[in-house]
Amino acid sequence: MRKWQILGSLLVVTGPLLLLSGIQDTSLVISLMVSGVLILIIHALIDKDDSSKRCRLGLHTYKRVSWKEDGPGEIIECQRCKKRKEVMRGF
Repeated sequence: MRKWQILGSLLVVTGPLLLLSGIQDTSLVISLMVSGVLILIIHALIDKDDSSKRCRLGLHTYKRVSWKEDGPGEIIECQRCKKRKEVMRGF
């Protein structure tokens, strides 16, 4: 299934490259980019195992769980799928 992810990414990147090369047909560029995004969304919904559709697409809702003891950072957790991350917040 990795080939669908590569194909979608290439279609999304091809659009701006065609614009930079001087192609004047913007409908072709937009259709390539939209089809690439749709391929990436469908691949994420089918392939990933998370319970929530938003988490499969990478749209997590994080909430701070605790501060890290060894440095200036915090531990955050997704409210739906319980995925944990250690992050460092900027000022």
